[in-house]
Amino acid sequence: MNQAFEEAPQLEAPPKVLTVESPRGRITVRAQYPPGSFKGLEMESGLGHFAHYSSIIKDVNSFEKAAQKRGGRVTLAVLEPNLVVGYGLCWYPDETDRWSLLGDLMYEMAAVEVSRNFRGMRLARLIMDATMDDDFFEDKITYMMGLSWHWDLEGKGMTAAEYRRLMMDLYRRYGFREVYTNEPNIALRPENVMMIRIGSRVSEEDQKRFRYLRFGIKPKQ
Repeated sequence: MNQAFEEAPQLEAPPKVLTVESPRGRITVRAQYPPGSFKGLEMESGLGHFAHYSSIIKDVNSFEKAAQKRGGRVTLAVLEPNLVVGYGLCWYPDETDRWSLLGDLMYEMAAVEVSRNFRGMRLARLIMDATMDDDFFEDKITYMMGLSWHWDLEGKGMTAAEYRRLMMDLYRRYGFREVYTNEPNIALRPENVMMIRIGSRVSEEDQKRFRYLRFGIKPKQ
């Protein structure tokens, strides 16, 4: 007698969790915090210091809002038991953004920040490790917009050019590369930069559509 077997469903891999010991205790880096999971967390005092920019992250409620955005993903570095010392945020572009014209193909790496009091421990790298460890990104053109007025130059003791190199070196580790665009914010200052990572399953046609859009040529519907 022939027997038919249903193929077992493929389960999604759990979000990556990393740990590192610091002089003040263990720090846990966890990706994909879901909405509703931020209660009881506190922000470390070294976050959110920008001379020319008001951070989008004001308090832990900002993480809740980020997680609730379309495609919102929140990665946190937490000094046990509950102190947030770094974070990474990503989501689909807003409908008013140029890149939204390509729909769900485009995905923004919106922010990575580490507290001034916890730098030098490679936490930014761990945040990126945890965030990017997901097959989800193979169907996307993931992009970051490096805008110099968002950079904590004072806290790092760097020039804009030095910070730009540091940031680009970080993103290159994860397959990002610089691309040129006439997007107004990027074009506003010479140190600004756009970097992208093209997923392994993104078609040549979609890559072509993105190349056109970089210079304001809208894709055909």
